[in-house]
Amino acid sequence: MRFETQRLILRDWHPTQDARHAMDIFGDARVMAWFEGGVKDNSMRQVQGRLQRYAEQAKRSKDGTQSWAVVQKDIGRVIGNVVLCALPDMQEVREQHTPEPIEGGLPTEYVEIGWHFRPSSWGFGYATEAAFCVAQHSFESMGLPVLLAVTQSENTRSIAVIERLGMRYDGMTTRCYGGKELLLYLLKNSDLKVAKEKWLLARDAAACE
Repeated sequence: MRFETQRLILRDWHPTQDARHAMDIFGDARVMAWFEGGVKDNSMRQVQGRLQRYAEQAKRSKDGTQSWAVVQKDIGRVIGNVVLCALPDMQEVREQHTPEPIEGGLPTEYVEIGWHFRPSSWGFGYATEAAFCVAQHSFESMGLPVLLAVTQSENTRSIAVIERLGMRYDGMTTRCYGGKELLLYLLKNSDLKVAKEKWLLARDAAACE
């Protein structure tokens, strides 16, 4: 599955070819501080193994959830990833929003969006641009009524992207990722459309300055 935006290409992972560039993401402690307990990959072999898992998961996926490599067009290299994945143990969210199962049986309220980008690509709007693309896919192609995001309160960069997407804060949760206290955000398609129009206008205005 492949998507394209103005500056980016989102595609499946190529474990052998992408490992060197992906080391800048998954081998950097600044990125992994917010991901997988803060444990970074320490070798190219570890990164390649990770990417192989991502590629295999994408092939097995029947519900549209997977990890996409994000390629910056003008330099032709991977700079990050965006992921849609299942969030376990969200019973209260499920009861609140009355989910409808999608193909493959995955409850819709269990789907989380996330992203990880190499530090040298921070601050240019790439995460927001890629996340808008995948969020739109989750609503238009997967038929999700709501998309979730969770993050730590200290992760201000992630929160900034979440808010630019139009996601609404829904309180603290300990219902996923081993009971760690996290901020929970919800996104509906109508809010995404409004947020994307606002973001595009702001980006175009900045380009004209």
